[in-house]
Amino acid sequence: MLPIPTLESARLRLVPLSRADSEGMFALFSRAEVCRYSGPAQDLEGREIPLPVTHRDGSDRLLDYWLARAREGSGFRWALHRRPETAFVGAVGFNQVGACCEYAFHLVPDAWGQGLAAEASRLALQWARSRGAREVEAYVDAGNRGSVRLLERLGFAASGDAREGAERWALSLGAG
Repeated sequence: MLPIPTLESARLRLVPLSRADSEGMFALFSRAEVCRYSGPAQDLEGREIPLPVTHRDGSDRLLDYWLARAREGSGFRWALHRRPETAFVGAVGFNQVGACCEYAFHLVPDAWGQGLAAEASRLALQWARSRGAREVEAYVDAGNRGSVRLLERLGFAASGDAREGAERWALSLGAG
């Protein structure tokens, strides 16, 4: 099991994703604008989860997938809760962890444009560095201008590589 700490910033609390986030995950992944540039999603059995989800069962299958990955220690998500209240505003985390971590982030549309993704990402990147990661990568569709701008602000650079139509962005964290 990967120990996943709770992280806090001025406006956010990043808590390990749990079953208590079921409603928030449905609110997030049922939105077409959130899923527009998302890659394919699958459940624990490898079955596709069509995005956006239309029923809570779909987002719960996605939630169960990330809970299992956290138990395996291979990847995870934090739920983003706005402070001081506990409103669910998104999820960030790592598709894989190790010397090179693959980062992903999703926020509810009402939270876009407020700097919350940058705030959460800085905490996540600090966590990766503290665990000895030397590089963080993210795969983003070139049409997703908001995510591209975020990665640029965080210091990521386009690598020129792509996977499943998404461009690879990389950030060196140093020697680890």
